[in-house]
Amino acid sequence: MNVEHEFVLCGSRQDYAIDRAFENWNNCDNQVIYFPKLKKFIAPTLLEMRYPLIHPEWIGTNGIFCKGTTIGTFTTAIADIRRINGEDCSWSNNNIDAKISLNATLDSLMVHTRQSYTGYSSIYYRASFNYGTDDEQRQMIKEMAKFGTNSERVVNSKIENKEMEHFPDNKPFVLDLVVNASELVDRAGNKILVKIGEIIGPQAEMYQEKPRQFDMDVNYPHALIRTIEFVIPKGYKIKNPDDLNIKKVVEDNGQVTMGFESSYKLEGNVLKVSVREQYCNLLYPLSLYSDFQKIINAAADFNKIILVLEPQ
Repeated sequence: MNVEHEFVLCGSRQDYAIDRAFENWNNCDNQVIYFPKLKKFIAPTLLEMRYPLIHPEWIGTNGIFCKGTTIGTFTTAIADIRRINGEDCSWSNNNIDAKISLNATLDSLMVHTRQSYTGYSSIYYRASFNYGTDDEQRQMIKEMAKFGTNSERVVNSKIENKEMEHFPDNKPFVLDLVVNASELVDRAGNKILVKIGEIIGPQAEMYQEKPRQFDMDVNYPHALIRTIEFVIPKGYKIKNPDDLNIKKVVEDNGQVTMGFESSYKLEGNVLKVSVREQYCNLLYPLSLYSDFQKIINAAADFNKIILVLEPQ
């Protein structure tokens, strides 16, 4: 088809990397094709991948780029070792748009949530819903419903854009859910406790007893954006809304390279919460470990936030 391309051999950040100073073909386990005019790749041997995504462990490594050439009647390739760059953090999002309200008896939350995934964040889900059995897909929906609600009581669910053809335009894979989650509500006397932080799902915590030895690898640059709208029941007010204000960021030349930020605003009886967590680089140096740790733990702190509703 006369499409200009270069065959590329590469290693992996998790296994063996290609070293310019040491010729060892055993490290060239993985094959991709590079399109110079597009400056993007395709991984033709990976069933779950589609252009322009290759395995996330292959990006950020050196690759041997082989460009075909012909000298007289002799056809060969000219090899050049260059870095394999992936997509930026705007390409891979893991987002939640949730609208939550208490039921009539004020003992359960009705959670309408849209979980949307783009780029690398969507790969696992698209593969599961295209190649999994019906039973496996039903189990997947249950697990995704539990993420952010701790409940399997799914009132209804709908999958959108599961087809693999949506990769090039990066249309999000979406799971639209309505879940009845009594697990997110407790009582303390005449107060109602709403576990709003759990809507963003479980979060890791980082504690280090011994000095860390290595840089941080986030698998692929990505962002996690969450919006939560909570309808405050009539006759109640939120005692501790300021708990929702958290900001831990690292900037480079005025640009956020990683961070966790959450804030809120009240519009009548609706509390609107915005959360953004992002990791714009693939690797972060060991010197930034303390900042990285604070950002990871800030997300864990948000996950623990419980709103206290008290009668007006």
